[in-house]
Amino acid sequence: MKISKLIAPFMLLMGFQVNANIITIGVDTTSVAVGESVNVSLMANFDDAVDAIDFNFNFDNTLFTFIDGSQSTDLPNDNLFNYFMATPNAEGLGLGFTSLFESVSGSFLFASFQLERTQLGEDEFSLESSVFDNAAAGESYVLEAVSPLMITNAVSSPAAFGILLLGCAAVVRQRRKAP
Repeated sequence: MKISKLIAPFMLLMGFQVNANIITIGVDTTSVAVGESVNVSLMANFDDAVDAIDFNFNFDNTLFTFIDGSQSTDLPNDNLFNYFMATPNAEGLGLGFTSLFESVSGSFLFASFQLERTQLGEDEFSLESSVFDNAAAGESYVLEAVSPLMITNAVSSPAAFGILLLGCAAVVRQRRKAP
């Protein structure tokens, strides 16, 4: 009984440490038609102050393309002492932030951008962590695992209506053939 009273507070304390540094993926829709775009938001919640962040936002480059110039951030970005970047790569999109004099922490919009669907297929948006550092303190941190987000094909209203009509025609045809 005494051991459980000691273990419970320790487990509770460890539970609070699990989500110390996390980035969550948000989208305005999970069903996107070819030619349409999806708005992606990456919200950061960092308990630890960092001055360097570098990771990949993974998506299938054959199904989506990054719309250059659509990126924005709440981070300081003067392209001199504070630099934010979003660069397409083989895995999807490389995202990074480096600051020479400022550290960031708390909740903030790390990045927002648009991806345009180029062809049909299901895709999974995910993050692959690389670097989260506080160079001034000489410390590195880990990004907690984030559940991937599934993006599916959108069926336009005329196409859905056409499928419904074909189904009705098949039922009528079957009834006419029945003796």
